[in-house]
Amino acid sequence: MFDGILIGAAAVVVLHGRSARWYALPDSASTTNRYPAEGFFVFAGLMLLGLLGQGVVAPIQSAYPVTELEVHTLGLMLGLPLQLVLLATVTRFFPTLPVPHRISGKAAIWLGVRRFLPVWLMVVGVATASSLIRQIVAGEPSDPVGHASLAMLIESSGWVVPTFVLMVTLVVPWLEEVAFRGFLQPALSRLLGSARWGVVLTAGLFAAAHLGAVQWDGLPGLFVLGLGLGILRDQAGRIESAVVVHVLFNLLNIVLTWISTSASV
Repeated sequence: MFDGILIGAAAVVVLHGRSARWYALPDSASTTNRYPAEGFFVFAGLMLLGLLGQGVVAPIQSAYPVTELEVHTLGLMLGLPLQLVLLATVTRFFPTLPVPHRISGKAAIWLGVRRFLPVWLMVVGVATASSLIRQIVAGEPSDPVGHASLAMLIESSGWVVPTFVLMVTLVVPWLEEVAFRGFLQPALSRLLGSARWGVVLTAGLFAAAHLGAVQWDGLPGLFVLGLGLGILRDQAGRIESAVVVHVLFNLLNIVLTWISTSASV
């Protein structure tokens, strides 16, 4: 019953959003502010530095009595300053191209706040439908905790809990939006000459980047989330709207996971 309500709510949001032109995008890549080569280079650099942070701390788990979540959190903390240095260097030496219809930062933040609930409902509706399909096709239910990091979080205690929550609700959403919607999406849009395809391909890569962290039936929901974030970035001409939605999405997921696991104990 609850699954049906979620799917129905998502359908209403989709239909209303179309009539209200929430999904309207320009025909060309008018929001790009980087040349494609620069955008791809910085995106790849941010991803590789994040992986470097994880790779450097990975051996700690075999040498010291630390949990997997602690290692993962330390990797995030190590990669962050390296990523900030890269961004500072790019900002200093590679000026951006003009963006014709960029709105103000305050307006972009407010846009993200207003769009969060519709985006969340669509993501949950698609994720719920995917979970039902998994039960029908594979004959097994989905994991109630959809992300590997959340599963580790609810079993953890000590310093790593507030540190990880801070990282995953503020730092990680901002970095992912800088990488995917700030650099990759404009680069793809400019390369393809289509903002629509830039949004779609970036959303696909965003979902693919979570392979291993979520089950296969969770990927359609992440793809829809990527579409929503990409559309917001394109409409605003900047990433603040997408960052706000991403932050609230991660925060709500953590809260709902804690509530559901506490209720089941």
